[in-house]
Amino acid sequence: MQATPVWRLLVDPPREGAANMAIDEALFEGVQVGGRPVLRLYRWRPPCLSFGRNQPARGRYDPGLAAASGIAIVRRPTGGLAVLHDRELTYAVAVGAGEIGGPRATYLALNRALIRALARLGLPASVAPPRSDRPLPLDRAGGHPCFAEAASGEVAVGRRKLVGSAQRCERRTLLQHGSILLDGDQSAVTRLQTGPGPHPVSDSTTVREALGRLPAAGELEAAIMAGFEQELGIRLEEGPLLTAEAERAARIEEKYRSPEWTWRR
Repeated sequence: MQATPVWRLLVDPPREGAANMAIDEALFEGVQVGGRPVLRLYRWRPPCLSFGRNQPARGRYDPGLAAASGIAIVRRPTGGLAVLHDRELTYAVAVGAGEIGGPRATYLALNRALIRALARLGLPASVAPPRSDRPLPLDRAGGHPCFAEAASGEVAVGRRKLVGSAQRCERRTLLQHGSILLDGDQSAVTRLQTGPGPHPVSDSTTVREALGRLPAAGELEAAIMAGFEQELGIRLEEGPLLTAEAERAARIEEKYRSPEWTWRR
């Protein structure tokens, strides 16, 4: 009988955006050199606007207005478009390419795990169907918020996006992380944009809106753990960040605090 794969599980306290991204990258590097797959669940403090790795942002967002609004800014190691991380839960997965499948197969499998988790709470999420309209090229979509619409395969309630995810594949390892909206909205993403419109608005929903309540502390995390174990056929083993990972993340954090990285495009 084949043994059940054991993944690491980290359930972290809220951190600043730069620290969160540095930890995700450190975990990604650890799996690249043979570490076990890992699922990390975390939150953000203070609220933070994140840009995709290659998203044009310089001259398109107002860092002064963000600072005055108490919103930090960071650029992610993964792709995608702008997200406001505030009243949400973020998941991150680092796993070897091929362990679940290729990038697209892994993306869909992780979204199915999230849908299974949300169903445990009574929330009827599903995979968004393909759209008939073609997405804008990245250089024209740079001002669009991630939650402007649900792309094919994303987690949605009806056609309204609930989870925005992004991925990166390097050295046969996948890093995928995503924002599960709990409450509030994504209006700050457009409010912080500069220049003339149009500035697309969010077409998203939240757990509170879709479920009619906010899950109690730890309830959503427990549902996600169960959903991942059931959907992926794995066992999660909770533990802390390893000393070497924490030290590596502290060094990487300098990059994520650097304006040269944040405003490189």
